[in-house]
Amino acid sequence: MAAQELKTLLIERVKTFDLKRIAFDTLHKILSEDPEELIGGFEPGEITFLFDGYQCLIEQRYSEPVIRARIGLYVENEIYLKNLEPIGYYDLEIDFDGEIVDDCFVIEKEKYLKDIEITSYFQEMNRKMPSQYLRENQGEYEFVSYISLIGTLFISKEFESAGVLVNQANTYLKNKGNPLPDKDYLKECRYFLKMMSNYLIENNLISKGLKERLEDNKNNI
Repeated sequence: MAAQELKTLLIERVKTFDLKRIAFDTLHKILSEDPEELIGGFEPGEITFLFDGYQCLIEQRYSEPVIRARIGLYVENEIYLKNLEPIGYYDLEIDFDGEIVDDCFVIEKEKYLKDIEITSYFQEMNRKMPSQYLRENQGEYEFVSYISLIGTLFISKEFESAGVLVNQANTYLKNKGNPLPDKDYLKECRYFLKMMSNYLIENNLISKGLKERLEDNKNNI
């Protein structure tokens, strides 16, 4: 069988099963039940759903042959092709008789992590952090612990707790007279704390009282 004939046969197969429509209907049903939890902090109106094509998977180690339909999730971003940045996808798989055998919903980029690219900040801070700051008997260990936990809590979407630690880190610097002897590391940390404060405040991710404390602290260090 020629390649074109095989392609035509598979296209006819998925059209017979109406796989594309079923995939979109199933995805919209999933999102209608708990959209905020699933779409990584994005608003539903920010996401564009596009059909990305079919795949035929055969001779798989742990399953029978399947036909997969993929729907891509995109948000606007001018630096990407057609101004659309991929952030995830939904796969629906059927067997060759048209029965649904599996599906998978994946968010690869969450809004808050995508917005501030927190990983890059930690890479830069860690590159400039003196290794002795990680020793528990060092005075700087307390501050380094604050910085580390801020990232962990933010990634876990515990924004209020992350904000509390931002405030504690700012208070540490203010009350102890900027004790970090390494000025390059101190500069990176100051920038990180100010950036985190601004982001948490501007996106209304923390309580009013904590906003006020962060505003006061970031203006006085």
